Amino acid sequence: MIQLTSIIIMTVQIAALVAAILSWKKYSNSTQKYFLFFLIYIVLNEIAGYVIGGNNLYLYNIYTVLSISFYLFWFHQILDNKWIIKVFGLVFLSTIMYSAIKLDFWTNLWVLPFIPSSIIIIICSTMFFNSFLNHKSAINYINSQKFWIVAGLLIFYIGFLPIALTWDLIDKGSVPFRLIIMTLNLLLYGFYIKSFLCLKQN
Repeated sequence: MIQLTSIIIMTVQIAALVAAILSWKKYSNSTQKYFLFFLIYIVLNEIAGYVIGGNNLYLYNIYTVLSISFYLFWFHQILDNKWIIKVFGLVFLSTIMYSAIKLDFWTNLWVLPFIPSSIIIIICSTMFFNSFLNHKSAINYINSQKFWIVAGLLIFYIGFLPIALTWDLIDKGSVPFRLIIMTLNLLLYGFYIKSFLCLKQN
């Protein structure tokens, strides 16, 4: 089951990367241009994790640092309240520093940043929608790349937050856990794919 769900997640990630590459010219001058490089990293990281096998926790510690840092950077680009993103960045950095001091980088998964980072992304997504829905561009939301990306992030982290809160109580090898993680990833990258494909409708 673990191998199957990992392959399915990797497949949808690769599909999102392909969509990003094929649609590159449509968004290469926008703030979403960075997502192409982010998706390249995600696919390479997932492949490396799959090949290395069980002793790959350090890869996901790096992923936690880079992915949340990237999302904060992007939200800083698209939101008006720049100062709050900087505050969130400091909060996230403090959890990373604490984890680095308390836990071994190579053999322990840095779980502590999961909860604050999930809350941060949910708040940033809510701030985006609050601004977006009060703007006339909301009428054409179906062609808004930002809309689909943020929708995917919001859904993913709303679903992931309860997992983060109960992480120590969950059997990470169980079928329900793997199915939930797979479903959340399918939704997230499905929305990413939609964000790239919607550009073809312009």
